[in-house]
Amino acid sequence: MRAYGRLLRYVAAIKGEVALKVLIGLAISATYIGQALAMAKAVSIVFARSDLQAIVAPVLIALAAVLLRGFLSRMMESYSKVVAAKVKNKIRLLVFDKILHLGPGYLSDKRSGKVQSLVLDGIESLEPFLVNYIPQIITISISGLAIGIYLTSLDVVTGLIIIVSMLLCVIVPYLTVPLVSRSIVTYWRSYATLNAQYIDAVQGMSTLMAFKASRAKGRELAENAQGFYVQAIRNTTFSLIDSGLMMLLTSVASAITVAIAAYRAESGIFPVMAISTFLFLAAECARPMSELNGHWHNSFLGLSVAEELFEIVDEELKITEKEHADTVSLDGPLPAVQFQDVTFAYNEEAKPALAGINLEIKGGQTIAVVGKSGSGKSTMVNLLFRFYEPTQGSILMNGINIKDYGISYLQSKIAVVFQDTYLFYGTVFENIRMSHTDAADDKVIAAAKAAGAHEFIMELPQGYATVVGERGVNLSGGERQRLAIARAILKDAPLLILDEATSSVDARNEALIQNTLDSLTKGRTTIIIAHRLSTVQNADKIVVLDHGELAEAGTHEELLLKGGIYADLVRAQRGDENNA
Repeated sequence: MRAYGRLLRYVAAIKGEVALKVLIGLAISATYIGQALAMAKAVSIVFARSDLQAIVAPVLIALAAVLLRGFLSRMMESYSKVVAAKVKNKIRLLVFDKILHLGPGYLSDKRSGKVQSLVLDGIESLEPFLVNYIPQIITISISGLAIGIYLTSLDVVTGLIIIVSMLLCVIVPYLTVPLVSRSIVTYWRSYATLNAQYIDAVQGMSTLMAFKASRAKGRELAENAQGFYVQAIRNTTFSLIDSGLMMLLTSVASAITVAIAAYRAESGIFPVMAISTFLFLAAECARPMSELNGHWHNSFLGLSVAEELFEIVDEELKITEKEHADTVSLDGPLPAVQFQDVTFAYNEEAKPALAGINLEIKGGQTIAVVGKSGSGKSTMVNLLFRFYEPTQGSILMNGINIKDYGISYLQSKIAVVFQDTYLFYGTVFENIRMSHTDAADDKVIAAAKAAGAHEFIMELPQGYATVVGERGVNLSGGERQRLAIARAILKDAPLLILDEATSSVDARNEALIQNTLDSLTKGRTTIIIAHRLSTVQNADKIVVLDHGELAEAGTHEELLLKGGIYADLVRAQRGDENNA
């Protein structure tokens, strides 16, 4: 219930739309009330044995109410979709914006399939509560109270019974929340797990087939689907019990009310001629309560989703920006970077990925960082982008702590070519241009030419308009890497990071890409994260990391003469190449 209370804030954000929806709802209720009063009048005329011509006017009024209600109901349905789209879009943008601010560090231990389920399907499940239930509560509060007061004016006892019955129909469902909430939460988590497993299977289909593991994964998916099915049945059972309780309450209340009204009419306490009015309006009180019950049950799934959404919304930002952040100091000379006694661990229990790193990179220098896998090379990149904060120590850029820069400003000054190039579903042109969304078309093409990508792009079926497919599956590793380099060229940032930029391509493509990278580093401060040591021999300085510590530093020749870790790595790679 606390989560539902917080959801009301999103209703407040579209209070104008909700107010209009309530007005349409009240107009629809007015047609029902008008029809009920007209039919009650017609029945009274029949019982009074008056001139039958007098019945024409009430019947025409009832018919007009039915036609008007049809028009208003169509309007309500259409407008509800508009309101739903607005409120769900607001929530999605809020959640996605928070995830972006939390950064890669937050998502590192999350399954992408579960996050996708939450942001897409989960937020969809909030619609019944936000768009239907809340406006219906307001509509019933106004129209129901008006009917109750009118019926009380006819007969106090029966009118009060109607009002109390309506209040019970609103309150009782909340009492069943403890019964159904655990089942709903389990149901949602079962669905999210099944979705995450399915996405894993689809993305890893080639691997599953290559290792003959598709049957095992299929059995795992079947078990997940069976678990979801069992939980769905259990959830439906609880929902039916709760719905049945509400229907029983409504039916019993209506029956008791009619019985008392009939008794009081027979006893002469209640006016006989007014009983038709009472019966028709009593039925009108039951109708919106039934609709409210339906909206309430459709809202159940939103309970568990809301809790998970607010876990994201309430997550404390570990990477924050100063109120008056620096957004100018990197516009001048090429950035100089300093790591001052930097220590970092991904969590409190883990061994530090970096330990006491002291490193100075002058503006315009090319620095190579090498070491075995797990030595902390890529962690340095994550810290420079402020995906994470150092556990101890500080990182300076042009003599200013990078925490003092605006995050977007800092990241705009860094271009990176990662080992694993991620291409989004879309055209080649869109994938290059994402690094500079305002770039003119000729700038994008110029960047592709500079990256050595223009030639193969023009050989694609639609050239730059070719859709590359999800994760760039339609392109080779070398082609994907050249598009990544084109992105970096188009961004034209003064600090360039090459994170294993040629490790996943063949020897021919490596030579082509390396020539492009050599020209790209000119006029920039460059950090090269490398596994293949042949790509870093010309660096101004080579830094060797070992188990998160800075073990050696110097030029290629100096480190070879020293005969330490770097020399061992070079000999090992030359031996591998000779054996190959």
